[in-house]
Amino acid sequence: MKFRTSQIIPLVSSLGKYLQLGMDEYVKLKSSGNPVDAERLAIYLEHQMSSWDPKIKKVTLMDDNTRKAGARFLAGVAVAIASA
Repeated sequence: MKFRTSQIIPLVSSLGKYLQLGMDEYVKLKSSGNPVDAERLAIYLEHQMSSWDPKIKKVTLMDDNTRKAGARFLAGVAVAIASA
């Protein structure tokens, strides 16, 4: 199967937007005195991503498990960046 990396540019752009949402939520929670960890952010991001249905060549890329893993990954990155 031939894969062109240019096909994932929209996916990467969307992931960046979700990462920004996670970082914004981190700052909001932290400034209000609430405890923040990657698990809490992952739940928030998974909810935000619930209607996101990315496709490449009409193939759906996100099932529930992939969405959960993606949200957890982005949450971990958001916490690492925001707490640095």
